[in-house]
Amino acid sequence: MEDISRWSLEKRETFLKEVFQKKMGKPLNLENPESFSEMIQWIKLYYHDPQISQCVDKVLFKEFVRKKLGEGYTARVYEVWESPEAVNLRNIPEQCVVKSNCSSDGNNILLVPDKSKVDFDKNEKEIKENWFDRLKLHTNSFANYYYGVQPKVYVEEYLKEAEDSPDDYDVFCFHGEPKFIYVKTAHFDHGVNRGSYPVSFYTTNWEFMDAKYRDFLSRADLERPPHLDEMLEISRKLSSGFPFVRVDFFENFSRLYVAEFSFAPWAGLRAYEPEAMDYEMGKWLDIVHTAKAEYVKK
Repeated sequence: MEDISRWSLEKRETFLKEVFQKKMGKPLNLENPESFSEMIQWIKLYYHDPQISQCVDKVLFKEFVRKKLGEGYTARVYEVWESPEAVNLRNIPEQCVVKSNCSSDGNNILLVPDKSKVDFDKNEKEIKENWFDRLKLHTNSFANYYYGVQPKVYVEEYLKEAEDSPDDYDVFCFHGEPKFIYVKTAHFDHGVNRGSYPVSFYTTNWEFMDAKYRDFLSRADLERPPHLDEMLEISRKLSSGFPFVRVDFFENFSRLYVAEFSFAPWAGLRAYEPEAMDYEMGKWLDIVHTAKAEYVKK
């Protein structure tokens, strides 16, 4: 397994163009990107914002949220392990969740609703061998902002609300303004990514959008989330200063939690229907003309 962060920029460009052509069925234009998907590739390759690097680290991300919003908007962290040698599952709380700081979509998560049922030896072996190996994590991707992230494993509080919540709410924000929301229904099964689930697009006024990811079902019958207005206001505060970020939430009827940020949903390699939506989002982002010059490195 090669370390992509050590590849030359030219090699990364060439390989990413091949991947984009295969996944999206059309050439990738990096010189004058027009679609949102093309601009995500441009950001991954050329846009080096240290604040993005902070926020893709799921441990440092919590501090970013705390400074912006105050306490109580993310799950509480009990412990952070910075090396395989530090891992000790026998000392974790009776209920908790163990996670990698640089994985996503249900990977490298150990739900612990009952510590007495944990196979300590088996799970410690998995964590020590794989969760710190940067070549197996997002730190070995085409997104430059992961390259400086140190792999860590952390223990956070177990939130029954997260397990019981049927939907995840992800707010797409362009230059600090929420534009629409997509909802992942029944995304996880006991903390494990189901792989196939409905992904539905709604306006910020909770109107169903006749748009979708090509490979996913969508639902027009989802109820307006109780904390929609708060979700949008929080998204404005957290996304300020970023060209684009997807702010992810989960909730129940008592409170709202910020789950994580995504700066490249589906790595920017998931086709939209209609295709015109991809180009409309490109107009909202227009990264080539709005990027901060000091962060652009080619």
